[in-house]
Amino acid sequence: MKWRNIALFILGLLVAINSFAGVDPRQTDALNHIPVTVSGKVVIMTLREAMNYFKVPAVSLAVIENNKLAWTYSTGYLSPSKQQPINNNTLFQAGSLSKPVAALLAIKLCDQNILPLDKDVNPLLKGWEITKPAKYKDMPVTLRELVSMSSGLDTGGYFGYAPGEKLPTLVQLLSGKPPADNPPVKLIYQPGSQYYYSGGGYEVMELLIDSVTQSNFTDLAYKEILSPLAMDRSTFVQPLPAKLTDNAVLATDQDGHPFDYPWRVNPEHAAAGLWTTPTDLAKFTVAIIKAYQGSPHAIISRDLAKQVLTQQTNTPYGLGFAVEGAGKKLHFMKMGQNAGYQGWLVGFPITGQGAVVMTNSDNGRELAQDIIYSLAKTYRWSTDGKLKDAWMLDPGES
Repeated sequence: MKWRNIALFILGLLVAINSFAGVDPRQTDALNHIPVTVSGKVVIMTLREAMNYFKVPAVSLAVIENNKLAWTYSTGYLSPSKQQPINNNTLFQAGSLSKPVAALLAIKLCDQNILPLDKDVNPLLKGWEITKPAKYKDMPVTLRELVSMSSGLDTGGYFGYAPGEKLPTLVQLLSGKPPADNPPVKLIYQPGSQYYYSGGGYEVMELLIDSVTQSNFTDLAYKEILSPLAMDRSTFVQPLPAKLTDNAVLATDQDGHPFDYPWRVNPEHAAAGLWTTPTDLAKFTVAIIKAYQGSPHAIISRDLAKQVLTQQTNTPYGLGFAVEGAGKKLHFMKMGQNAGYQGWLVGFPITGQGAVVMTNSDNGRELAQDIIYSLAKTYRWSTDGKLKDAWMLDPGES
């Protein structure tokens, strides 16, 4: 019996050693060297220390290396009661990380010759039309401009609604009519003339998709994007279906305190309505990278993928992302902010690298950003130390 126990102990030790050896040491390094700026000085913290400093209750992330998901990590609890820890399947609100997923749906429909990329969308819209000042009356607004933040439309973002509040229809949102709590979406700049962050423009895109396909955005997003990419823990359905609420993390304010309700409801699907996980958004990011590289059976054609990751005229955006750099330094990124949730996504299409970080706090943007900086250094992303400057390309989310 004694020798049997010794043998079992040795076997267990070998299993533990092999398990430890299977962990990429860069993972440990990245999570223990978060560069946090405190009173103007950079202080290196562990992830837990950084979470405590920023008062962020829960963090989930996914790292991409060599064109595939390399590893994931989640820490924290679903609620302040700390009874149930989050895991890699825990849902977060994506905020404006919804936008590039929605944009990919529109681009895929362009690939299928269902939507026009460079024609006036106004004649195609049903139940609503873009209000134009007289001086811009004959100027078209195109899908390319809608997804690249150069349409000239206003309404930067949406705050959402408390659970139980009556939700507006898409046309009510665009018209600014009750129960919508936002002003109407209207044209304020010459289309294509400049960058202007517009969540309203993405809602116009949603109406365009509904109008042309005679279907609805949420169903098409599932059929054309979420299902093909195996984004099994993602949905644009609002409110969040009851069967998914058990593993959705609660929203918190900048002090890490919960709201008076679990989270706000965002019927602005294309602009801010996605519930998802970093793992699923990493799958999405890899799909963009592979399409750009011209991989077989990619989600969209290589030609359109290159346009997605090319800055458009008079804007720092491609088609759905902010874009910066060239060659190995080319990278695309997006911030996501809803009430109680903050996140970041970044991808490098030449080197096949990237990451997604999501938090459940109004104070989570800085933490997510610092985690990205740590990953960039640890994984030697090709940025020449300029990644931080590149985040300023998304000022509408600042």
